[in-house]
Amino acid sequence: MKKSSLTSKSIFVIFTLLLSLFLTPYSTQALAPNINLGLEEIISGLSSPVGIVNAGDNSNRLFIVLSGGEIMVYDGSQVLATPFLDISSLTSSGGEQGLLGLAFHPNYENNGYFYVNYTRVFSGQLQTVIARYQVSGGDPNIANQGSASIIMTIDQDDSNHNGGQIEFGPDGYLYIGMGDGGGGGDPHNRSQDPISLLGKMLRIDVDSGSPYAIPSSNPFTSNASVSDEIWALGLRNPWRFSFDKLTGDLFIADVGQNQWEEVNIQPAASTGGENYGWSCYEGNHTYNSGRDCDDYGTLTPPAIEYNHGPGESTGCSITGGYVYRGTKYPQIYGMYIYGDFCSGKIWLASKNVSVWTSELALDTSYLISTFGQDENGEIYLASYGEGKIYKISVSTFADVPETYWAHDWIERLYAAGLTGGCTTSPLNYCPTLPVTRAEMAVFLERGLHGNSFTPPNVPATFGDTAGHWAEDWIEALKADGITGGCGDGNYCPNAPVTRAEMAVFLLRVMHSASYTPPNHAPTFGDSAGHWAEDWIEQLAIEGITSGCGGGNYCPNSPATRDQMAVFLVNAFGLP
Repeated sequence: MKKSSLTSKSIFVIFTLLLSLFLTPYSTQALAPNINLGLEEIISGLSSPVGIVNAGDNSNRLFIVLSGGEIMVYDGSQVLATPFLDISSLTSSGGEQGLLGLAFHPNYENNGYFYVNYTRVFSGQLQTVIARYQVSGGDPNIANQGSASIIMTIDQDDSNHNGGQIEFGPDGYLYIGMGDGGGGGDPHNRSQDPISLLGKMLRIDVDSGSPYAIPSSNPFTSNASVSDEIWALGLRNPWRFSFDKLTGDLFIADVGQNQWEEVNIQPAASTGGENYGWSCYEGNHTYNSGRDCDDYGTLTPPAIEYNHGPGESTGCSITGGYVYRGTKYPQIYGMYIYGDFCSGKIWLASKNVSVWTSELALDTSYLISTFGQDENGEIYLASYGEGKIYKISVSTFADVPETYWAHDWIERLYAAGLTGGCTTSPLNYCPTLPVTRAEMAVFLERGLHGNSFTPPNVPATFGDTAGHWAEDWIEALKADGITGGCGDGNYCPNAPVTRAEMAVFLLRVMHSASYTPPNHAPTFGDSAGHWAEDWIEQLAIEGITSGCGGGNYCPNSPATRDQMAVFLVNAFGLP
């Protein structure tokens, strides 16, 4: 690290600064509706979790960082009893200190190297330590405690704003997020000090040099007034940052001071050198007008910000997350998920051309200390106070969480365009409500003719359907030979469909309007002698139903909307 003195320079005028702030591409408007985040608890009983990391070694394990100094292994079903690494005797923990970060080498599967970020007190001085360890030779779930190699130490001014995140970028270099050293308002002006490594994003090459080398592409290597390790500056406390797995863009969530939290987004094509403005600016707002923030780097406003006030934006300490690149939830693909430690709120952000917009996606009571992702790109979060890890899920309908027994069938029904739910604000499915005969007409006709089908307008032939909202659908169902009504020239559109009637409807749709099932011996305890006995048995033979439980079919019970989803998905073979 260079020790030369600061040489003042100005690389752009104040007008450029003001213009860039005026044009800041951020918004907190609503995004696409009908995205319902859910949280599935997968781990409990932890002590102050602050990190969730995968090793990228195809083991599908998660490594849980505890601020007290331990790293635990979650193998997909349980947390192993023995820590992967225990350096609690080395760390100074409590408050914002402790074991704060973990990163696995891109070639970890072969070299076994991983890196940690922790705080310690050394000769009376609080320090950040970046150290390398190696997995043990005999057990992939245990690290070699004696393999420690200190890569870097950085003296801290105070006990807070220590940063914490370390992560390898797509370029193979190690990125280190450093806070401004603590104390309200950056009293030592570390974030703009070109020599200090505090308040910066650092970038080093751990595969060359001893203990590391400076990448030749770092932005300030030709400037003797700036430390070579600096990749970007003007940060207050970049507690959590991440790279988009697809694009390589860098998302830096920077914790604010009095009023504003922010996310700075550095494009993958950037050559570094951004100045994110602290402590002249907090977000897009003047904080300390008496300081200069245009001497080094390119002043760059945040892409996203939110304030500490009431309403959906309420929070006081941003926790950066990840751009979702998993495959399970296409509804949020490409969206950036982030939260707030104080309020427990979780947002989804999306980019439209050059403007980022955020939507409050979930309001929790958790102290969200970190997000993490597994090897498949699925996202998790840690509840610091509870000591729990949750997996994030997405459901189309607000009343059908992923844990609901018929969730997958209902989602498939929606994806096929056979249902739009029962209400729109919020979007609900009403899974336990009975299906009416009118609703059944719509479902079956869409299944027969496609989700874009609109029935022709024809005169009502049933005595009770004229003027009914589903009149044309009912007539189309009759024209297809699927129904002759409920008797006496009526259709009974508002009556619930029984499970026996459901069997008849489905088999006629699957085979033909003239279909009659063969005679079967009853296998359900309650269907023998029922008028629909053969229809029910045929439905079971074709794998559409296994009954209602206890060896029964419940033929006279109303078919509920969740049951109907299962029937229809199985009958039509919906993906």
